[in-house]
Amino acid sequence: MVTPPDVYVPSAPWRRFTFRWWLAAGIGAALLVGCVLVCAAALLVVIIQPPAPTPITVIDAGTAYQIDTYALTVADVLRELNLRLAEGDVLSQGEDTALESGQVITIQRARTVVVTDDDQDREFRTLFTNPLDILKSAGVELAAADRVWVDGTETTLSNMLIWPVPATRITVRRAMPVHISDADQLITVETTLDTVGEALFEAGITLYLADTVTPDVHTPVTRDMTVTITRSQPVSIEADGVTLTTRTQGETVADALAAAQVGLAGLDYAIPDETSPLIPGMTIRVIRVTEQIIPNQETIPYETIYQADPNAELDQITVLQAGQNGVLQANTRQRLENGIVVSETPESAVVLLEPVNEIISYGTNVVIRTVDTPEGPREYWRVLRLYATSYHPAALGGDNITATGRVLTKGIVAIDPRLIPYGTEIYVEGYGVGLAADTGATRHSTRWIDLGYDDENWVSWSRNVTAYILTPVPAEINYFPPG
Repeated sequence: MVTPPDVYVPSAPWRRFTFRWWLAAGIGAALLVGCVLVCAAALLVVIIQPPAPTPITVIDAGTAYQIDTYALTVADVLRELNLRLAEGDVLSQGEDTALESGQVITIQRARTVVVTDDDQDREFRTLFTNPLDILKSAGVELAAADRVWVDGTETTLSNMLIWPVPATRITVRRAMPVHISDADQLITVETTLDTVGEALFEAGITLYLADTVTPDVHTPVTRDMTVTITRSQPVSIEADGVTLTTRTQGETVADALAAAQVGLAGLDYAIPDETSPLIPGMTIRVIRVTEQIIPNQETIPYETIYQADPNAELDQITVLQAGQNGVLQANTRQRLENGIVVSETPESAVVLLEPVNEIISYGTNVVIRTVDTPEGPREYWRVLRLYATSYHPAALGGDNITATGRVLTKGIVAIDPRLIPYGTEIYVEGYGVGLAADTGATRHSTRWIDLGYDDENWVSWSRNVTAYILTPVPAEINYFPPG
């Protein structure tokens, strides 16, 4: 092949260099565009990603709702939960309050309460539950004589202070002044009742059949009305646990009793007596008298006789004769006046069964015997069965001084000194000889012994043991030790 002379043909190395430069430039441009696209996508994700919901607690009249919400204000979250506020309801935060994470919103619900004040009904909503608080919020003030019903139950001011349940209906009836002229006495009372008769009864004024009331007892009460009572001549009769106030035209006590149909029988009598003239306002007491014979069986206690037996050993007790109580039959005449015993008169007494005395023999012969101990034979004169425990200074909080002033160590024992006197030597098998030099807390039995130790050598005891009371024999022996 022939190459025209005017055409330039580059050599192979130059062609390779030119191709790689353009390739690198293309790759770089592609990378730059890719980075821009990735950054734009990331920025777009950040911009359009929604915020996290806010955790909120709403407590509506004790019922709690816990939600995660995108609401911005208190009002928004109430709408989201479909919770509406009624008149009188109280919200713990304002409705425009912005929500915060963990916020607690409380709704106190008002209740509908009806207050009736002298037949005028008022209905309103309130958060109060106590009757007095409700009346105060309603502007209702009570006078001392006013009557109040809470949910149908009549109550007092003091009881309303501690009313146990929420009140729903409160009724107030206002007291009205009424002037009462009773004989020579003029009084004014406050009443909430309907008629003159009810007002007089409430005031504690007793009317008798012959009395005259003006206006009539059935007349409705009006404010500041005057009621006049014209009294007949009164007589009071106390009979059979009842006080009867009546009127009579008679002249003697007997006439008054007959008019009241109160009779006297048997031993009954009246004070003043039946022939006494009547005095206006006098009181006649009727005394009902009965008599009865009361048979009583009384116990004649037997006596216990103790007999010393020098031939029997110490602590040997024998019941020679069992005791038996006797029986005494005693009759008494009782006089009762109005059911109360006023006198008792012995009628007769008979011994139905003679008592038999108990005879107990006890031994006084002290016999000296010996017991083998680790230190050799020791003489003893009495044997007691005791419950043994043990103690040491550490168990007493470090106190190592006994009741007799000795140092607590092995060989010191605590006892009840009523059973074993201080200074007595005692031998207990497994423990050895101990000196009674201490006492412990009060126990239900005197038959115990507390074996002393020092802290280093303490051994726990909790069992019954035989205790040998060692010689010498004391000058005075208690033949009946306690327990």
